[in-house]
Amino acid sequence: MKWSSNAILFIAAGVYLALGGMAGYATVNAVILLLLGIERYRWDRSRLSIILIAVSTLILIVTQFALFAVIVLISLGTYYIRARPPASGNYMNKHKLFLNMRLDEQSWMLHSMSFWHAIGEIRMDMTLAVPEDKETTIVLQGLVGDLDLIIPDDCGIQVEASVLLGQISFKQMKEGGMFHRLSWKSPNYEECEQHLKLQLFYLVGDIKIRTV
Repeated sequence: MKWSSNAILFIAAGVYLALGGMAGYATVNAVILLLLGIERYRWDRSRLSIILIAVSTLILIVTQFALFAVIVLISLGTYYIRARPPASGNYMNKHKLFLNMRLDEQSWMLHSMSFWHAIGEIRMDMTLAVPEDKETTIVLQGLVGDLDLIIPDDCGIQVEASVLLGQISFKQMKEGGMFHRLSWKSPNYEECEQHLKLQLFYLVGDIKIRTV
């Protein structure tokens, strides 16, 4: 059954009015702007999309500070539970409000790391990396994240990823919408010489994992 454009418009208007009455129209408008900014940023990486994301996030913080504080505290608490340093080897642990990390242009040293951020963009090409240890754990967590990770297919891979709103793509799998979770482990994980564990958790996120 096809829905007419008028029906969709009326339903959308009703949902907007209902959510606005419950959470406040400033909050609803800020969420809409945030989603539009994130969607545009996926396509053109323009300054306008960054401004939309920053302004809408600021509005959400001002209008829903208590809720925002609760979300941040819960996210940080779960982050500290997951971000456990390895028994040996180098380890990096950082917290940032805004994170822009690019490790996709030249050779770099791969070691266990944990990052928490409010808004961030992360690009990692691990085929260019030189691993320091047999097992590497990478924990990436935040409120809003745009991740593009390239990993070598000849190492043992274990992935735990989840987004409340957004999409996760891995190999031939791609899912978008709300409440998405991915749990995957290489069939030959134990036999591989190198082990890589990815733990990725975001409220709003676009997570892309490619193997080569």
